[in-house]
Amino acid sequence: MKKTIALLLAMIFVIGLLAACTPSNTTQDPVQTDDPNAGTSAGTTTPTEAPAVEPAADGKKVYYSVLSSDHSSLNFLDNVDSPVGNVATYCMSYLYRQYPNEEGNGYIWICDIAAEEPIQIDDYNWQIKIREDAKWNNGDPINADTFMFTFKQQLDPVMMPRMSTFLASNAITIVNAEQYSMQNSEGGIPTDWEDVGIKKIDDYTIQITTVDVNTATQVMNHFFNRNNVPCYEPLWNECLSADGLTTSYGSDLDHFMGCGPYIFSDWTYDSVQTYVKNPDHWMADYFKYDEVQYRVVPEQNARVELWEQGKLDIFAPNSDTLETYIDDPRLVEYGSNSVFHLDINCKNPNNPISGSDNYRKAIYHAIDRETIAKNLFGHMEPAGWYVSAQAGILSEGARIYRESKYGKAVEEMVASWSAEGHTTGYNPELALDYLNKAYEECGVPADTVINIIIAYDPSEVHWNKTAQFLQEEFPKVFNNRVTVEIKNYSGISTTEYKKQGDDGWDLSPNDWARAVARTYPYEGFYYFTSGYSGAPNNYFNDEFDAQFAYCREIQNGDYETLLQETQKLEEIYLEHVVQCPVVQDVVYELHSDRLVLPVYTYIPGFGWGEPYGDIAAE
Repeated sequence: MKKTIALLLAMIFVIGLLAACTPSNTTQDPVQTDDPNAGTSAGTTTPTEAPAVEPAADGKKVYYSVLSSDHSSLNFLDNVDSPVGNVATYCMSYLYRQYPNEEGNGYIWICDIAAEEPIQIDDYNWQIKIREDAKWNNGDPINADTFMFTFKQQLDPVMMPRMSTFLASNAITIVNAEQYSMQNSEGGIPTDWEDVGIKKIDDYTIQITTVDVNTATQVMNHFFNRNNVPCYEPLWNECLSADGLTTSYGSDLDHFMGCGPYIFSDWTYDSVQTYVKNPDHWMADYFKYDEVQYRVVPEQNARVELWEQGKLDIFAPNSDTLETYIDDPRLVEYGSNSVFHLDINCKNPNNPISGSDNYRKAIYHAIDRETIAKNLFGHMEPAGWYVSAQAGILSEGARIYRESKYGKAVEEMVASWSAEGHTTGYNPELALDYLNKAYEECGVPADTVINIIIAYDPSEVHWNKTAQFLQEEFPKVFNNRVTVEIKNYSGISTTEYKKQGDDGWDLSPNDWARAVARTYPYEGFYYFTSGYSGAPNNYFNDEFDAQFAYCREIQNGDYETLLQETQKLEEIYLEHVVQCPVVQDVVYELHSDRLVLPVYTYIPGFGWGEPYGDIAAE
């Protein structure tokens, strides 16, 4: 029988846990970081051989994992690719890290580059001390100047790195940070660097000034983010273009400098990444593996082969392979922070109704989520809403939005729209009605046939099945006035594909998750507001932006009010179909017998702690 993770029970142990920073090289229980998309299925049924894996030397502890795709660079300030987070965890150092507690049912905060917990000066000012033995892999020191340079580059108004908003406003909001970084955009306000709430106090102390009254935990959480790891100034300046708009920093290992408990020793692009333990790092005793290997293996059959060979330590079966392992006692499942959705292009010049909200509503009601979740994704949950099953779980009292009366009210509203036998928005008659309205609104003749392009990476087997399903269903729902064309791409991210032009897609599968939504449920919508420069969609709505901004304004006040305002935000999202929700991700994972994890249950906002795990003697 598979083990179902009791999320709420786990969080009862987690809420409120906080530990003072411990001295360097003091061994505690092992640990891990959280990947909100951990276990997301990827793969195809096309037969393929697993990549060769070098056997470990006698006694050598090697942790084996896989990636669906490689990251495009090691520029943490700009790269939006999720896999680069693994490099940050192993090969870089944060100011603070999460670490498992001794009981194995929660986590504590420990210092990494920081020498101690944040020091509260007053309601809005926090000082962070830098440990004086922190250094880069080449021996150069890391100090306050390192972070002043890094943060200034992160917020650079000329280059405008895509990850700048994560420094400006995430767990905390830094005074004038976003205003400084966005000053060159339309409507921007000229702002001097000196007016930003980031200051050097002395050689090993920086001070952060926040907009809101925050806690030490929130400050530590804010700087536990892959985009906030330090940047090596000499190399950055060497790689910077003359106009300051681009950089080759992190383009390969020759243009990268690490400072983590592991050294990034080998990067064969789109094939393998190898990290070797750095015994001289100040946190070396916290990490047990001698080596970490990530292999880029998008094909599910190849992953199965690696798993069966004992060369994969965590395996996530997809819809094609889950039934094989459904009764495996090593299988665990838990609802994730992700809701799979479809971005809807509002600017395709070849789609005459793409700019209409009625068109977006037609798409929303034409999707049979129940069939897709159960039969195509396999053992998932249909979702006609977007706030995830984990949203709010790290709030005080672990109040999950979906389980509140406000989240339930949205689900009831969606059910009222649905056809008989459905509860998550599917209604073919309503879909056709909205299509007719879109035609009329846009002045399109009623007999016009519109071609909709679904573009995706075919290695995502669940989306491949879904696209083929919609290719058959949409013509039926829309009386043959809509056809579906499938376009596949590989070797690049979805974001990079969309940059090639608005005429290359109409629907684009995605599953962007925001970790801070576990504390503030409304934050899951952040990526789809006009305030996020790296938005995966091109549709923005002023009413939606305004309600999101209001939720952020009140987030540290009464939580009941925040839940109520989140309901309003989700209703606006659905009224305009900012993007189209489809499936609540349910993660299924198998853990190898040799892998010793530091926690015995999945911890939302933390995960399984595999970076701090161990390999059992064989």
